[in-house]
Amino acid sequence: MNRYVFWVLIILPWFILAVFLTQNRDASVRALALIMLLIHLCIVVNARRKAVGLSAAETFKAFVPLWGAQEYNRLFFQEV
Repeated sequence: MNRYVFWVLIILPWFILAVFLTQNRDASVRALALIMLLIHLCIVVNARRKAVGLSAAETFKAFVPLWGAQEYNRLFFQEV
């Protein structure tokens, strides 16, 4: 997965969610939208993780500040 496609797939759903939540006031629909967003983000990060060659443990390490800096750079910025 190209890193630019990855960034679009990570950032664009947040904009869509912001617009959706400002237009919709029903709490049950909001919860469903948030769950769908989290599932989407997990799928995208997993696809990128496999493309870059990170293990699941290294991926979790990438989200810990200052501890997984190398893994973070590989996950988000490495050219594939």
